[in-house]
Amino acid sequence: MPDNHYDQASRFAARLDAAAFVAWLLNLPAAEFGFRGWLDTRGVPFPGAPDRTSDTVAHLTRADEAGVPWLVAIEFQTKPDPEMFGRLLGYLSELWMERKPDAERGSRFHLGAAVVNLTGNGLASRAMNWPAAGLLTQLAVAERNLASESAADLLAGIESGRWSRVLLPWAPLMTGGDQPDLIDYWKALAEAEPNTRRKSEIGGLALVFAEKASGRDTWQRKLEGWNVEESALVNSWIARGKEIGKEIGSVEAARRTVLRLGAKRFGGATPTVSMAIQSMSDRGRLERIIDRIFDAASWDDLLTTE
Repeated sequence: MPDNHYDQASRFAARLDAAAFVAWLLNLPAAEFGFRGWLDTRGVPFPGAPDRTSDTVAHLTRADEAGVPWLVAIEFQTKPDPEMFGRLLGYLSELWMERKPDAERGSRFHLGAAVVNLTGNGLASRAMNWPAAGLLTQLAVAERNLASESAADLLAGIESGRWSRVLLPWAPLMTGGDQPDLIDYWKALAEAEPNTRRKSEIGGLALVFAEKASGRDTWQRKLEGWNVEESALVNSWIARGKEIGKEIGSVEAARRTVLRLGAKRFGGATPTVSMAIQSMSDRGRLERIIDRIFDAASWDDLLTTE
């Protein structure tokens, strides 16, 4: 994930109540599995990220199969990685080789993977089948695309007791999560949390994730005064999120300026030109383009600015 503090915040949120998070992630009743803890995966690097181990590998047992041991690697992405299928295959193979449920000869974990996409829609699952050759390579991933999930449904599930309050931080990233009435509903559920530190963490994490959502200003206004002092770590993520929000806002404003002034100088931008400008994230380059608008001869000439 390019924004590392969102990765860290996601892992922190998953650990608030790991069993409750896994139940929601896999859409399983709590009675159908046992959560045995997070596996120590030091020494098993995640492919494509040699400096990091995946510290959210859940050790589960199946209640309907006499406690068959499973390892489920859980990954969080700010936006979908098109290579996640391959990365998960590599990681799961390393886990299968390196970690065993016990010392018995031939003992192995069953393996699975789950992905949470904070934005966008991922497709980490693949099935490569050649029946005539007897070949099949398949990985079915439990994937949650938060942008496609209903915030109202999540809150209703929490109110009914189906899901835990520890899932509240994810609501800002979901469909409808920016609606003022829904945020009031969210606050009523969060206020019911009796543990003051947990309530602080829930509110703080929601503010962190709101920075990746369209309704970040509404969430900040609605949660103004919310006590997040209980967790210095969450506070640091909130501060970083606000910095990123300002950076994004500054870049977006520069793009709008280029398109507005460029239209006056050269006429309306073609779809290709507009797409090129919208893909620019370097604030410095955008400012240099703005400085050249009335000296450049055309859109094409303007976009050669480095």
